[in-house]
Amino acid sequence: MIGLDAKIDTLKTRFAAKLFPDVANNTYTSYGRAFWTKETYNDNIVDVPKIQIASSGKYQEVLPNHKINGHSFFLSDTGIEVGFDLIAKVSIYFAVNLDILYPNVTERAVEYLHRDVIKELKNYSFNLTHIETDLPAFEKFGMVKEIDNLEPYYLCRFDTEIEYKINC
Repeated sequence: MIGLDAKIDTLKTRFAAKLFPDVANNTYTSYGRAFWTKETYNDNIVDVPKIQIASSGKYQEVLPNHKINGHSFFLSDTGIEVGFDLIAKVSIYFAVNLDILYPNVTERAVEYLHRDVIKELKNYSFNLTHIETDLPAFEKFGMVKEIDNLEPYYLCRFDTEIEYKINC
């Protein structure tokens, strides 16, 4: 892996190892880079993020899924700035069950998730530029419903910029 994919894979692996390690029967999944696709939903064409399943070459959507404790995935904007280095804008999406992933927190654990993700971002080349919370975090995807963000579920997006090189 090289370039942006390598940077994303490193952080994805870090999330899998460091976020929620003490939660029993944890089903949180840290996915890597997703890609924009379009699907028909309620007679409308909507954007749907999908990851490629390496073993099959097929794609799987990564919208909120209440059958697991949570997941995260990375989506790059469609353009990459070119200068001395390459600069990409990458959004990191989280859809989680806060009650399961933060069992010892008595309030809605939104800020605990923010803290834990920011801590991991600071250790890598991803420069945090914005955090979007609740339904607006997933508004680009037409298949997300209000129930996906109601207690105990939470949606958020961390917008970042990353500089990287591709050695040619």
